[in-house]
Amino acid sequence: MTVENIRKLGSISISGINRTYIDANGSETEALQNVNIDVQPGEFITLIGPSGCGKTTLLRLIAGLDKAQSGEISLDNVLVSGTHYERGYVFQHANLFPWENVENNIAAGLKARKIYKEKKQDVAHFIELAGLTGFEKSYPHQLSGGMAQRASLARALINDPKVLLLDEPLGALDSFTRIDLQDKLLELWTERGTTTVLVTHDVDEVVYLSDRIVIMTPRPGKIESIINVNLKRPRARNSDEFIAMRTNILERLHLVSSKVQPDYYL
Repeated sequence: MTVENIRKLGSISISGINRTYIDANGSETEALQNVNIDVQPGEFITLIGPSGCGKTTLLRLIAGLDKAQSGEISLDNVLVSGTHYERGYVFQHANLFPWENVENNIAAGLKARKIYKEKKQDVAHFIELAGLTGFEKSYPHQLSGGMAQRASLARALINDPKVLLLDEPLGALDSFTRIDLQDKLLELWTERGTTTVLVTHDVDEVVYLSDRIVIMTPRPGKIESIINVNLKRPRARNSDEFIAMRTNILERLHLVSSKVQPDYYL
């Protein structure tokens, strides 16, 4: 990614975040406890941990879709408050508008912001970038799951967000499509240089994609450890270094799931 790209991108600061949910009966569920992390401009980080550890909750807080009881989240030193196109969000399922074709789905954000006329040429570029050339007039029900997610990624990126937030967007895909989409995601990230935060349960995925891996504890979710992935790109999934990193993550996740270990153990 270029210096020019990084200049345009966002740094995320997460400080002292606590989030507790209260149900209709008054029962409390502590989802996140004292979460602190800084994400650098242009960085690709992943959040991984046991089910229910607060990964998606944290992603939603960054997006402005939810609000913490205490703590602060800022983007380029501006506190996050509500949603904004600078924080693009991609869900586990594509969530395309079923009544719109691919072209119009990708253009939806530009139209909502009333900048479609001056940015119309960008739609064709992102269709090509997402590998959807020839499917511009296709509707969501005519697309495979992988193609729908490509359209969803293009719809988020066309708004030129400072941050791209990915909530298990590849989780519902078969293994072959998932690997293909991982490569497409890296291609998009390399081309755009967008600061990216991914939630996933897939250990191979975090090693293949990440600059840093954030391992979270069971509820209440806390950051148990942060691992730098110092493997050169492109990464070979069958290399000794890749397999060693994968084994390391699996061991840490097993420990996290059973009992949180002190930092000196790692």
